[in-house]
Amino acid sequence: MFSALDVALWFLAKNHSKEKEFITDDENYEVYEGITHLKLQKLLYYAQGIYLALYNKPLFKEDICAWQHGPVVEEVYRVYKVNGRNEINTNLTKEEQERMVIVERNPEAKQALELTYENFAGYTAWQLRNKTHEEGTPWDITIANNGENAIISNSLIKEYFDNNIFEEA
Repeated sequence: MFSALDVALWFLAKNHSKEKEFITDDENYEVYEGITHLKLQKLLYYAQGIYLALYNKPLFKEDICAWQHGPVVEEVYRVYKVNGRNEINTNLTKEEQERMVIVERNPEAKQALELTYENFAGYTAWQLRNKTHEEGTPWDITIANNGENAIISNSLIKEYFDNNIFEEA
């Protein structure tokens, strides 16, 4: 199991490499928007859900909470909140790159993260936020039953992804 911060680094590095790839391949291609703090939080939520559905265990150890604008990993929030609504800088330090590579080299993690990126990174941060707010989502159920800032249980996330995300695929 990884830390949510290490998984966040994977998403930042992945998006940065996609931006570089498309800039060199096709100057007219509009790459996915950069990753903002809000978008990163939603990608972490989807990655955790996909990993739970695929492997019946969590990808990262931190809890996901039901905040006003959707699922949030508080530890990641504290690190990246300084970015506000701006795109997060993707210049990773050597230590951050090493931590990200550990995630990248794990076949299960890589599969879940690639699935998450391929299926959800194309949405804007606000579109992802709205998807997490739909009726019957783990965020919606947690807010209704426990109120804002409550922990969204991994069992609820897994059940939702088993029955809604993978069922549709």
